[in-house]
Amino acid sequence: MELWSNDRLTEFAIKFNSVIVGTASHNLETMIKIDECRYRLGYEIDWHYTLSQWVVYYLAKKFTVLLDSKTSIPKEFNIRDADYPVNPPIKVRNKTPLKPGLKCHFCNLKYCLDEERKEHEEFWHGNKLMKQ
Repeated sequence: MELWSNDRLTEFAIKFNSVIVGTASHNLETMIKIDECRYRLGYEIDWHYTLSQWVVYYLAKKFTVLLDSKTSIPKEFNIRDADYPVNPPIKVRNKTPLKPGLKCHFCNLKYCLDEERKEHEEFWHGNKLMKQ
């Protein structure tokens, strides 16, 4: 099996036994072979899926490079080469929650906002507010 693409890597096709079996291109004349692999049973079930997965794998392998900080020479990416810990510590900003400081004038329930307390008193103690 062969993966073919144009020079800008924007259009792709799969050739199997010299026949194009899956394509995402309309212009096949300008394509060149960019990768190949052995055929495995099951690839023929959905050639477009195989093509999409192969393109993702190829591009990830090709363009996942890091610059060596000392020599500025590109090298292939390897997660074990990374200079950061696998599980970096997570910094969490703790906002102190508002403490309820306002009490209902009738039942002593606590509220953070005066508006909440007013709504509570009007709904639950409306008859008592009328008398005052």
